[in-house]
Amino acid sequence: MYVVIVGGGKVGKALVSELLVDGYSVALIEKDHEKCEDIATKFNVLTIHGDGADYAVLDSAGTRNADYVIAVTGSDEVNFVVCQLAKISFKVDMTLARVNDSRNESIFKKLGIDFVLTTTHIISTIIHEIIQCRDCGFPFVVPTFLHRKSKFDIIRLIVPESSKSIGKKFSEIQFPREALAISLVRDDEIIIPYGETTLHENDTIFFVLRKDLLEEVKNIIKGIPVEDSHEEFSTTD
Repeated sequence: MYVVIVGGGKVGKALVSELLVDGYSVALIEKDHEKCEDIATKFNVLTIHGDGADYAVLDSAGTRNADYVIAVTGSDEVNFVVCQLAKISFKVDMTLARVNDSRNESIFKKLGIDFVLTTTHIISTIIHEIIQCRDCGFPFVVPTFLHRKSKFDIIRLIVPESSKSIGKKFSEIQFPREALAISLVRDDEIIIPYGETTLHENDTIFFVLRKDLLEEVKNIIKGIPVEDSHEEFSTTD
């Protein structure tokens, strides 16, 4: 997979590092000469000194063959032009743009940019979920997948050492019908839970569930009988 990143600041530099670890081929465009040199000396990537909003510069980065174009400069105008050129002129399937001013988010989305990321939205969403579910484990929601108005959430719950459900099989635990365990992480191993799967201490379980079932499922994971779920219990972070 080939990724073109426009913007070699902190975000762009971090992206280069992480994508290389995952085995992606990366090109980076940055108009600041010092930032270009810094990245070129630290990473084995094609580094181009130039304006990413310029057609010729994008072309020289091999954008025509890119699977993703990611624009993460400090200028919303530049990020928008980069993604528009990538979509219209280079026929790139997937574009991602950083938006620094949240007022521009809806415009970016309406004009066809595939993923629009705003720091304000990300932070406010995380804070909201911390307040909603302080003992679910962090991060416990996957906000990108489901709209805020959706009846469902994707969350993760961590089995505490005091849970009375430890040692039980999933088939022995009565989860609500609209709460589905979709994966379990144990000792860095991902497991698809089935009826015979047994709960262990510190297992991390990902659920798709109806929002109003969150408290009930949390109590089931702790091993609290449904009739006692109104009582307060200590939790672990």
